[in-house]
Amino acid sequence: MAVLELGELLRGMSPKLKKGKYFLASVPESEMMVIANYLEYIICIYREEEGLTVLFSQEINEEIESVSQGKAAGPFALITLEVTSDLFAIGFLARITGVLAKEKISVNAFSAYYHGHLLVPYGQRKEAVAALEKLSAKG
Repeated sequence: MAVLELGELLRGMSPKLKKGKYFLASVPESEMMVIANYLEYIICIYREEEGLTVLFSQEINEEIESVSQGKAAGPFALITLEVTSDLFAIGFLARITGVLAKEKISVNAFSAYYHGHLLVPYGQRKEAVAALEKLSAKG
């Protein structure tokens, strides 16, 4: 069941650090068939006016950069917030990004149907998880 109440979301978020390094790149829509060959390594694709933003694991960095509109950004660590958050919950990501900002950790946050996900600089992944675990303990 999806959680709506902010305190319950924070207490139950269970940040999980995914293995590996992740990158973001912008790819022209005309290259969709090329990137479709690598769906196993692609976390998400978002359509923007400028092109497709692709979040992918390090294994296909060369392949994606060869069709991208510039160098891929990264490396990032990917943290999944394991609580199933209600899509109408208010303030959840604001609290999380605020805590990371106080720790001087940049974050790119996105929400999918079941969970929130965070991209943080790979070199600060342990500090990010520690800050999130501390926030979760406080609720």
